[in-house]
Amino acid sequence: MSKQQAAVVGTGLMSFMPGLTVAQRSSVQLALLQAEQETCFVHEQGLVEDWYSYYKNKLKFYGWDAVPPSEVHWPSNERPNIVDRTLNTISAIAGSHYATSTELALQGLKNNAGALLHFEQRARQNGLFQLLPCAPARNGAVDMVLYHEVIKRSEIDAGFLFRTRRHQLVRAELVRFNTRLFDQQFRSKVERSLQAIALREILELQI
Repeated sequence: MSKQQAAVVGTGLMSFMPGLTVAQRSSVQLALLQAEQETCFVHEQGLVEDWYSYYKNKLKFYGWDAVPPSEVHWPSNERPNIVDRTLNTISAIAGSHYATSTELALQGLKNNAGALLHFEQRARQNGLFQLLPCAPARNGAVDMVLYHEVIKRSEIDAGFLFRTRRHQLVRAELVRFNTRLFDQQFRSKVERSLQAIALREILELQI
């Protein structure tokens, strides 16, 4: 993939930097959506209270691992000023190229009324949203910043993402996804599980 790409996947806004293949992008989207669906189900049943921790464990099951600090890549041309707190958080975790990728995805989301409405509806249902910039890593893996923000449902209205808001709870970390493991062990099963909803929960954006 030679240019930036972006998509809304459930409650998450994903961005993909150049260098990721179509297959890698598809695997990441499927794994994230499956983990989210499973987490939402048990959360709605009242079986778990900590949405984020359960979601992270599901991601680990499908091939995600936290990236050791020594492996975090900081580009040499850091953008000097990132005023938005969300982008600043992402930049602090993994570098400004992740923040720039997210910023492009946000612009694409703002220009797509249907995808924006879908994103806002999912955020309202769950009381949270996620920003998920992805980059190519060594040995065919994918690095991703997992930015997770909890927000009061009463504050989620049209365009909330682009206005100043009170952060209720923000978590962000850099994780790595073994796409080969996912494809070998889980992909066919996940595709069957998501067959009925994938088309409405994965919305491509133009950026």
